[in-house]
Order: sequence, then structure tokens, then C-alpha cells
Amino acid sequence: MQTDGRHEPARTVHHLIPTAHFDALAAGRGGPDTIRFLRTGEYSRRLLLLRALLDAVEVTPGALGPLPSVDSAWDILTAAQEHAPDGFRELLLHPQVGVWLGHGLRRMRHTAWGDGPLWTDLGHLHAVCAVAALRAGLPLRTTVPLRDGTAMFPTLGLAHLRGHPHWATAEVVVEGGRLRIGPHGARVGPPEPPAPPEPPDGDAPGWQGLRRLHAHAAGRRRDVWLDDIDPYRDLSEPLAPERLDAAETARWQERFALALEVLEDSDPESAAALAEGLRSLTAVAPSTSGVVLSASSGDAFGGLLTSLPPDPVTFAVTLVHEFQHTKLGALLHLLTLERDGGAERHHAPWRDDPRPLSGLLQGAYAFLGITDFWSRHLDRVPRAGRATAEFEFALSRRQTREAVDTLGADPALTAHGRRFLAGMAARLPAWAADGRVRPGVDAMAAFAATDHRTGWRIRHLVPAPDDVRALARAFVTGAGADCPVADSAVVPDLADRWPHARTRLIRQVLAPSSDGERPLAPSPADRALVTGDPAAPGAYARLLADDPESAEAWTGLVLALASGDPAARPLLRRPELLRAVHRELRAIGTPADPLRVAHWLAAGRVTGPPG
Repeated sequence: MQTDGRHEPARTVHHLIPTAHFDALAAGRGGPDTIRFLRTGEYSRRLLLLRALLDAVEVTPGALGPLPSVDSAWDILTAAQEHAPDGFRELLLHPQVGVWLGHGLRRMRHTAWGDGPLWTDLGHLHAVCAVAALRAGLPLRTTVPLRDGTAMFPTLGLAHLRGHPHWATAEVVVEGGRLRIGPHGARVGPPEPPAPPEPPDGDAPGWQGLRRLHAHAAGRRRDVWLDDIDPYRDLSEPLAPERLDAAETARWQERFALALEVLEDSDPESAAALAEGLRSLTAVAPSTSGVVLSASSGDAFGGLLTSLPPDPVTFAVTLVHEFQHTKLGALLHLLTLERDGGAERHHAPWRDDPRPLSGLLQGAYAFLGITDFWSRHLDRVPRAGRATAEFEFALSRRQTREAVDTLGADPALTAHGRRFLAGMAARLPAWAADGRVRPGVDAMAAFAATDHRTGWRIRHLVPAPDDVRALARAFVTGAGADCPVADSAVVPDLADRWPHARTRLIRQVLAPSSDGERPLAPSPADRALVTGDPAAPGAYARLLADDPESAEAWTGLVLALASGDPAARPLLRRPELLRAVHRELRAIGTPADPLRVAHWLAAGRVTGPPG
């Protein structure tokens, strides 16, 4: 692959990021030309990863087990690249090939594990070789690993052979434009391609073809893989195939096509960019609550995982969300935006868990795209969906603003990172001044954002024990809560269930018939708070009498008090103090009414650390 001799590179490729592409990406944008530039960088990276994997396998005795040598793989890959460079490039850029490369290297470095012997993962190399040979019209005879009687050929499909042990091998022959696998007399493989250079499509005896979804964007048809069979379609360890039935596949096709229509109607440039870069969708099971689950990886440029969104607009938002991650991930392969130790210390307004700086940057960038989508889509929604669109736009712009502010205060951003963040921040003023959101809906978005921030602090921030003891003593003696308090430490509590009941209730109030989540049965306290009932504080106090450690009830109490009484709003600055002081009072044998402690703490002058 671009070599003078075996394993010796002929030239070094440098990627310089044009200012126009960088600035477009920083603004959350980037058209098809920008995506093509990113794909060029990703191709170089895939070549380097492939070279690194082959080199590591070559110096590791027994790494390929009973399979052919690295040399034979190198020879066919080099020939395929020379004979059919475009086909080879597209194969190497296939998202699942990227996942396999990353997984294989991590197994070699003992930072990942597989479900079988090492050679079963590394030997997937020979299945890649078989597809490369087929694309290039080259003959090949090789051997591939079998996983429970199956062998995946990326961009083609999955062969099923009966009567083999769980971990085994099978012979593959590529000749005459056909690929066949298995013992003589019982060969299986993809059906005949419809017309070269089109890839084989559909199922055949012993063969499941990789399906495709079709949509139209930027004036032409766009195809993406709908992957339910490739073992490397997940972002971690290999998966068994989970074939979608015909009805499920039809639903994916319908909603994907409609989602691209929604996106193109709202934002033709983004639709064209997505169509340029997206190559595969991996179907995953929905959550038990019905919330859409989605993910993407820097290993898998052009691929994303998602459960089936309930409607085209939600599907469009999911595509925008994950494609933002895809763009930023590719840019991060070319330059460094932050140098941080990876400590999980930041509040991300859309996540339940504390995030490292890198995670907050990724999330902020994703929500920059989501906010942009809602801003452009807002005037295109039917009247019945207008309130929901206003709420989602107002909430995402608040979340993005908060995250950008947090990023700007972190010294770990590089010079490139600060320039990138400046491009992100430049989008925010116009959204903040947007007058299309009605005040009542904007107030609901502000409440939802405050709810998340308050609940996050109560769950994950721990005040200094000495400060908590001092406040408890002051409460017992009748003194005021007037003292400096140190910053709370981030101690993640990932075991606490976080139902987001109040925000879900707001969404159901705004769109009772179109919420994709399961119907919610809110607690009386939550319903009272969301509807402005003054009985809400007492309802939460009763919940705390039954469970004084409930983070959800403490969050509701703080919100109920702050919503109904301006004098209680100081509780929002350090809500974690309230639960901690109440816990300390119980520990020293002087339990107190949560409402009394809350009013006492709000009336004090608790300040930050001196200096």
C-alpha cells in the first residue's frame, strides 16, 4: 500500500487543514467538500492503523493461529489497492472495518478482550482481503475464521456454514467475479451482482446480504448500509447477528427516507454533507423507557448506532447529533484541541454523569448542531408540533451556551481549541436573540435546564466534611448559615437512578400524543411542581420523610422552593449542601424538617472559599 518494498512506505502524506474547512467545522457546519477532506484524512489514518496491525501481528508468534500469514495478506491488499484504488479506499473506509482495526489493535495491546481466541479477531483480516480481491477482480484462495459457523465479509454479507465448531476456519475462493466459502460441494456466497461494479445484494442459501437503505439528498439517491449482522458493528466487543425482519426493515427504510427529507427541507447543506459522509446505520434495541439510544465512534467514521427513532424529526435530530460527533472525531485525528488529564469533573447539561473536558467538548459540538437544526426547522413544523419545537430549540440553546461557557473557562484547551471554541461561541448570540420562542415555553426550557443542573450537583458533588459539620452545628445552636464554604468535590454517583420525570412531563404536556417515550405516571409532587401548585414543597418534604437520601426528592424540593419564593433561590447555587447538612443532622441525632433546614440555609450567606 503505497510502498517501494514490503512494508516500506514510499512517501509521507501531510494533511493541512484549509482555513475555510476549519472555520466551517468550528461553526458546526461544513458542506460536502469539507466532508470529503475529512474522509481523505480518515483514509490515511486507516492505512496507518492497518500497517500497525500487520506489523504487530507479524512479530507476535501464533497471532493468526491456523490462518495464512501476514505476507499473503499484504500482497493481496497491495495488489487490490493498485488495481482498484477507489474500491479499496471505500472498503478500508467502511465503518465496521475501522471498528475491527481498532478492536484488533486493542486486543494486541491487551486493552480489549474478545469472545474467542486472538486469531478469530485478527484473522478477519483475510475476510477483508477477500472483499478487496473481489472488488479489484483479482483471484484469491485464502482461509477465514468462523464464529459460530459464520464469516462476515464487510460491505457484502454474512456466510452461514453448518456443522462447524464454534471457533473454526473455512476456505474462501475468489475467482471470476464471485466469492465462495466452504468445503467443495457445499459452497455458499453472495448472489450474482446485478451489474458491475454494483456489489452483490440480497440473500441466498447460506448467505445473508448486508441490506441498504435508500433516500434522496442533494438531488440524487443516497444509499447507506443497515447493519444487523457484522460482528464489528458495535463499538466494543464483537456481536452475534440479530437479523431484522421484513417489517422492521421497512420501518427503517420509511423513517430514514423521511428523516433525510426533513433535514434537506430545513438545511440542504447539512443534508448534502450527511449524505456525503454517512455510510452505515447499526440497529440497536431501544431502551426500556422508549428513549432513542444512539452512539458513534472515532474508529467508525461514517457509521452510527441507533435504535429506531419514533418519527422522522427525531430521526433527523439523531442523525445530526451523531454526525456532529463524526466530524469532530475526524478533526481530532488531525490536530489537538485540548490537553487534559481526563478527569470526569464537568457538568454536561445533557448527561447524567460527570464528563471529562474531551467529553464536554464533544457534547457541546453535538448540541451546537442540534440547536442549529431546531432553529432552522422551527418555522417548518405543523402548528400541532410548534410548542415542542420551540421547547427543544430553547432548551438546546441553553444547554449549548452553558457548555461553551464551561469550556471557555477551562485552561486545558490548546490554541487550536480556543480558536475552535470561538467559532462555536460566535453562533450563540443570534440564537439568544431569537424571538420566535414564546415566553411561557422558554420558561419551561429554563426550568428543565435548572432541574438538570440542580440534580447533577446533588448527585455528584460532595461538600467538604468540615464545612458540613460547621453548618450543622450552626443550625443546632440557632446561629445563621453565614460562613465561607469550600468548593465541593466531584464524586460521581452512577448508581442513582435518574428518571428525568419533570422534563418528560413537560414534553408530554406540550405534545401529549407524540412523545416517543413511554407514557409517564408522574408523582403528585412532580405534577404539583410542573403545574405551579404551591403544595409542591410539602409534597417533596413528605417524600423525604420516607427516603431522606432521595436525590430526586431533594432536587424537587429545591426547585419547588426556588420557583415559589425568590428568597429561596440561593439554594440553587449550592443545592448539594442541603442534603449533606440534613444527613449530618441525622447522624448527630438531631434530625430536622427538610423545609426548615432549606429555609435556614437559604436565609444565610454561604459564600465560596476565601480568596
